Amino acid sequence: MVGTGLAGVPALAFTGIRYSIAALVFSPLLWQTRHWTRRDWQLGIICGLVGVAGFNIPAALGQRTVSAGLTGLLDGAEPLFIVLFSAIAQRKLPSRLTMMAAALGFAGVILLAKGSGPALGDPLGDGLVLLGAMLWAIYCVMVPRLINRCGALPTTAVTVLSGAVPMLLSGLPDMHTTLATMTATQWIVTVTLTISTSVIAMLCWNAGSAALGAEKAGWYLYLLPVVSLIGGAILLGEPVRAMELAGGLLVLVAVYLSQK
Repeated sequence: MVGTGLAGVPALAFTGIRYSIAALVFSPLLWQTRHWTRRDWQLGIICGLVGVAGFNIPAALGQRTVSAGLTGLLDGAEPLFIVLFSAIAQRKLPSRLTMMAAALGFAGVILLAKGSGPALGDPLGDGLVLLGAMLWAIYCVMVPRLINRCGALPTTAVTVLSGAVPMLLSGLPDMHTTLATMTATQWIVTVTLTISTSVIAMLCWNAGSAALGAEKAGWYLYLLPVVSLIGGAILLGEPVRAMELAGGLLVLVAVYLSQK
């Protein structure tokens, strides 16, 4: 959707449209926040700005020029960032098993990225994708406290709506032209992405991370390149190489060890 070499739909307008739709879907849930305290609202808005807007805006801008293989490698740093930020928040060092799982998972992501072909990208795009990964990790560490106190549904509604506002404002300059020129296929892709990733996936992630804790939930992010590998093979007919299979196996072992 956001194109290769700046040739697609304007990235900021796309994220603005996508999360405006998600905000409309979540808005009826705001009635569940009627008993929230000022502290709850402050934390919810900060989480939305950091995790929703902070992840999606730089990610969308970076992915205009960064290949899927390199994006997967950079996003593979998210569990490592979560381990780091969790250790800082808890003021204790990660266990040896945690560090071993992190090393195995990152090695697996490297093999998956190398096996997927040339890792194309420019320094600015790489930096933007990595910035988005870091901000998402901060969100993963912060949001479970609010979910455990207030529930997954209202927390997701507040964070998505809070994150949608800056995305809508940043996309306004190109919004009118984008809305007027989007094709039926692009609308189908936009709505599908919105409902599946910005609504359903956000709810599932928030509920799951509250139950497991930020660090344990973060390991499942290593499965993203594995799912991409399977989807590419089934839907796009992309070949699966031995290096990719080895990388996927390492990722699965890392997720298994992380739950011990």
